[in-house]
Amino acid sequence: MSGCPECRSLMEERREFQSFFRSNAPVHTAPPQLRTDVLAIVRRERLRSELRFLRQPWIYAAAALVVILATITILVPDNAKEVSGQAVARHTQSLSASRLVDIASSDEQVLQPWFAARLHFTPPLAGLQAPGYILTGGRTDVIQNRQVATLVYRHGENIVTLFCWPPNDGLLSKGDYLIRGYNVCTWGNTTCNYIVVSKLDKHELVAFVDSLRARAESGSYF
Repeated sequence: MSGCPECRSLMEERREFQSFFRSNAPVHTAPPQLRTDVLAIVRRERLRSELRFLRQPWIYAAAALVVILATITILVPDNAKEVSGQAVARHTQSLSASRLVDIASSDEQVLQPWFAARLHFTPPLAGLQAPGYILTGGRTDVIQNRQVATLVYRHGENIVTLFCWPPNDGLLSKGDYLIRGYNVCTWGNTTCNYIVVSKLDKHELVAFVDSLRARAESGSYF
């Protein structure tokens, strides 16, 4: 505006017209019914817009998918959580009965034949060499009518129990649960299904499980 005299002149004319209009134009009060009528039209248009949106084919597909997923969730229980409840029961029984292990050893030359003589598989995990975790031994348990290998670790005052078995009847889904005060981690691979139960802090237990998976994937087996 400072560099265009013609523009300034047009702006002044506009301002003068606005001032004249405000001073001289008649003022009329809108009838109360006008507001009601306008709002009714707005609501009708909004409803039509929503109905057009809901008529889109993908909306029905998405709704059907939600219904299917909800039905599956209701009718098909979380297999990992269900079996984890039994694992927690075995863990607590071992604590109350003072039967943490049937064989007290962290030597693979001792544990391998011991499990081989009692199970149709050998648990494919070596003793975890993470600082503060000590493999104290193993035992066998039964979870959901299947025999499982159980390895027991100590971490300070905490007991960490690892259950594993071959995935013959399907892989266990990956999950983290809190069951009866115990933190539980589950996962499965082509070699075994695994459940870890402990009262370790959740972050500590996840770090332990991550180390366990890394050793399993690197081939550090019994």
